[in-house]
Amino acid sequence: MRLPALTARPVHRFAGLVRGHPVIAATTAALLLAAVTLTVLLTGGQRAQPRAANVSGNFRACLLVTPAGATDARLSQASWQGMQDAAQSGGVNAQRFPTPTIDTKAALPYFNGAVQHHCELIVTVGTGMKPATEAAARANPHQNFVIIGATSARPHIAAIAAPDDPAKEQAGKELAKKVSAFITARR
Repeated sequence: MRLPALTARPVHRFAGLVRGHPVIAATTAALLLAAVTLTVLLTGGQRAQPRAANVSGNFRACLLVTPAGATDARLSQASWQGMQDAAQSGGVNAQRFPTPTIDTKAALPYFNGAVQHHCELIVTVGTGMKPATEAAARANPHQNFVIIGATSARPHIAAIAAPDDPAKEQAGKELAKKVSAFITARR
């Protein structure tokens, strides 16, 4: 069988060159072997496997954010920062759910949504959320809650005191540390 005219000449020339010179043949074989070996060594010989972390077993803490006043907004921001800090330490998934109202009856479906998302700790902020949090605690007696800036007599509602002046940056950082420590201790 004859090769096509375009490739026949260079292939025949190379074959004739190698046949007549064993040193060139050995050098060519050694260079090819070295190139293949280097390629395998440099690429690891395998495809890089993507890394995926299974976070489904992590402790889940959920913040219900309300459209409350500026004070509650600052407390919510500091609380969220504390939850993110706890999540960075590992073993915690921090989630944030908007709650468009603090009205007890209207907010209850949002609490139930957090329970359905398997939030092990539901975090609420401000005295305005206290009645809704207590109603959700009565409806979900095995669920854990924490209120930032309010207290409750219910057994599975914890409280974290709000700073005296939440507008100060240092006060927000201190609250974030308290929230992070609380969540880390719960997981």
